[in-house]
Amino acid sequence: MGYKLLGFAVWRGGWWFLRRRYAMHLKVAAGAVVIAGVAALAAKGRGE
Repeated sequence: MGYKLLGFAVWRGGWWFLRRRYAMHLKVAAGAVVIAGVAALAAKGRGE
């Protein structure tokens, strides 16, 4: 149980740090993932 709590704390702390330091980069990366997903769905819809 202790390792699970430690892992959770490290995970949440890491995300907090990344959001504070690289907020703009994360937004751009998230937008790129969304665009890639939409493009993949569009390609699948066309039968490619």
